[in-house]
Amino acid sequence: MTAGHDTAGPAGPGRDPLSAVLGDEPLTDEERADPAFLAGHRAAAADVDLLRDRLALLADALTGDGTAPAARPPAPVAELRRPRRRVLPLALKGLGVAAAGALVVGSGWLLVGAGRGADLDGASGSADKAQSGAGASTGSGAEDGKAGQSAGVPLGDPAYLACARLVAEGDVTGVARLAGGPGALRITLRVTRAYKPARTGTEVTFTTDAGPDGTTAPDGTAASAAPPLPVRGDHVLVGLSPGSSEADTWTVGEAAIAPQRAALLRALPAARGLPCA
Repeated sequence: MTAGHDTAGPAGPGRDPLSAVLGDEPLTDEERADPAFLAGHRAAAADVDLLRDRLALLADALTGDGTAPAARPPAPVAELRRPRRRVLPLALKGLGVAAAGALVVGSGWLLVGAGRGADLDGASGSADKAQSGAGASTGSGAEDGKAGQSAGVPLGDPAYLACARLVAEGDVTGVARLAGGPGALRITLRVTRAYKPARTGTEVTFTTDAGPDGTTAPDGTAASAAPPLPVRGDHVLVGLSPGSSEADTWTVGEAAIAPQRAALLRALPAARGLPCA
């Protein structure tokens, strides 16, 4: 077992990063303040995500439904998930046991996995730009009513990820208004998971600009297409380009973040081999 997965968090004896990930349990303030626990939690989450993807690929292969990603025609989100539903429930029921067994038997592999954080290997294949169905919301009450996605570049695009200087998610701890309109804000984010780079500070700041009157999205689209502006307590997924503090894209609330996160994890391996054009 790696040090990252063995660390007992402040919640008490028996509490470790792996059990928190498998139980989909929220982290306490003490656990968020523990760098060793956070590192173990991020590594465990990345390992479980990778295992889930591999189980899904195995399910496709066993049922004969798997095809090359490039051959799949565009389809609604709900349609993309149907071929897996016959075997996915059984796979998910065994996920906890399979993950625990893999972590015990493959301790040497997990030591490498803990060091690389969310930087997954290329075994999951090329990037798939389709988004999976939204997961159940686990955020605060303020997040439950928000399901807006930024009108910026999708985080499932390997070309965008190859150039991005920061892609991370976390909880909003501060919001300050800036000159320039209601949509001009400086957001302070307590990082709970970093994707690029795989390791970053515990806090990051970025700015938003919804237009001089707060009614348009960053790319100039109509207000109805603009994402909701983050408020204190929201859970946010954000992407920034090199040399800029203004967010290219942000997503608020777990229900909206879940499909973005899935697409992001699929695109990361392909992004590693791309130059920033």
